[in-house]
Amino acid sequence: MGRFRRSAGRTGSRGGRLWGVDAARGVALIGMMLVHVLTTTDDATGEPTWVGMIFSGRSAALFAVLAGVGIALLTGGSDPDRSNAEVSRDRKGLAIRAGLVVLIGLSAALLDAGVAVILVHYGLMFLLALPFLRLGAKSLFGLTAAWTALMPVVFWFAQNRLRDHEGALPADQRLWSSPALTDLARPQLLLQDLLLTGYYPLLLWPAFVFFGMAIGRLPLKRGITAQWLLLLGAGLAAGTYLVHWLAIQHTEVVTRIAASGNWSETEILGGLEVNDHFMPMVASEDWFLLATAHQGSPVGLLHHMGCAAAVLGLCLMAEKAKWLIAPLAGAGAMPLTLYVGHLVVLHFWRSDQQWIPAEFAELSAPMLAVWFVGGFLVLGLVKMLLRRRGPLEGLVYALSTTATR
Repeated sequence: MGRFRRSAGRTGSRGGRLWGVDAARGVALIGMMLVHVLTTTDDATGEPTWVGMIFSGRSAALFAVLAGVGIALLTGGSDPDRSNAEVSRDRKGLAIRAGLVVLIGLSAALLDAGVAVILVHYGLMFLLALPFLRLGAKSLFGLTAAWTALMPVVFWFAQNRLRDHEGALPADQRLWSSPALTDLARPQLLLQDLLLTGYYPLLLWPAFVFFGMAIGRLPLKRGITAQWLLLLGAGLAAGTYLVHWLAIQHTEVVTRIAASGNWSETEILGGLEVNDHFMPMVASEDWFLLATAHQGSPVGLLHHMGCAAAVLGLCLMAEKAKWLIAPLAGAGAMPLTLYVGHLVVLHFWRSDQQWIPAEFAELSAPMLAVWFVGGFLVLGLVKMLLRRRGPLEGLVYALSTTATR
């Protein structure tokens, strides 16, 4: 989950970093945090809240796309033609860092944060990207297109083989939690959850990383590239959302879900916007046309790619006012530290231990969200002023570079 530095192949603002990429990652971090703290659907009506409509699914997908961008920038940027020794060194360094992120993720999942922790899947997606480090932008866009077209079909058939006659996924067919160290004792279920039944299935989510790698092979320093990312990304997001809306209006997806459980039409429509992992959305062919968060249909993957490209393009265009985006860029430059840190805070906020100060335990969710956003931005500005890595980023960097040498 970190930005891994290397002087060669990294273009951008000061110190070889692209502040726009870091700022986009800061947006993703804040979006995920808001989804973790605030409700995505109204408890009384079942309608989606503004947080659910804007950030649910999109912030995590943006985070994964930016992982791919970071991999591309680390391994040559727009010029991936490097020697065998350089590619071998990059692969070793990325593999070690990925392993460390997976270990941190397995440990962080032991916290009672009430969050679908992405770190294990994030690290494994880094490993899946290793065979493709030599590819240029066109080849990576082609790989993205093929993965987006084929893997959802595999996912759909595989998931439906596990579902019962009512379309629900049996309780014993997934972890129903984030992969943790304790789950290593159940390797078969852990592997199935990582690949197929979990919150970020590896049959689908590498599409975001490959898409990000393709973007990272473009000349991101050029203003025209940022403009095209914004325009084409926004167009793709709008077009796929239109397909999603038409599918809801003109198919039987709402009726089918209503017949399989005790959900009202309002709850179903809310779930189709922000995702409800208990609704059997995957069970019918209508699923392929939905852009619902965390569902992974072809339309959904393309929608979230479009949103990610538009946000990245906008943030790259904002680099001209770099000190205005410095707090956001600083936060995005130490994502591992801030992500794990907010899990720790959520763990204690949600616990009922007596030694926790009452003022903190009784803090409302909106106020905690305000503190998180403010804290992220303040720490991000401090990071930019000190020009230091975040604590966990520094640890991962030190261990990986030592091992590589």
